[in-house]
Amino acid sequence: MKKSMIVITSFLAVALLATNAFSWGPGKGCGGSGQGYGAGESAAWNDLSKQQKDELTALNQKFIDETYEVRSAMMTKHQEMRLLMETSSPDRAKLEALSKAVTDLQGQMQTKRIDYQLAAKKIAPELSVGGMGGPGGCGPKGGSGNCPRQDRGYNQ
Repeated sequence: MKKSMIVITSFLAVALLATNAFSWGPGKGCGGSGQGYGAGESAAWNDLSKQQKDELTALNQKFIDETYEVRSAMMTKHQEMRLLMETSSPDRAKLEALSKAVTDLQGQMQTKRIDYQLAAKKIAPELSVGGMGGPGGCGPKGGSGNCPRQDRGYNQ
């Protein structure tokens, strides 16, 4: 009887602690304002004209369309690396080749991201370039959840 009371009490204590931990929900992260911008960017986005918002949204979609293949290739390479690492004897040469391919693809993404940010800066100079960006950041389409601190390159 004593053992079962200890087990039940322990279970309830763990359940109560877990409930408290999960009740906090996700942090605000990069898109804390609900529009995908940080607190300062939300006000700046709201101050833009309809034409600027439309141009930024179109620019965002263009970036996504133009980088689709690169992002897909990066996801494939990451998946291949993960699967290769799970084998009993991973091939180091293949891993290094995949790693180099991912690095090259990340370089292509970075170039595209810079082009995107420069174009966005021309459309809306009042928005900061660093926090700018639907792709890879907090963008005009409501934030895709792709915080630059969290991305691995293929969610951009």
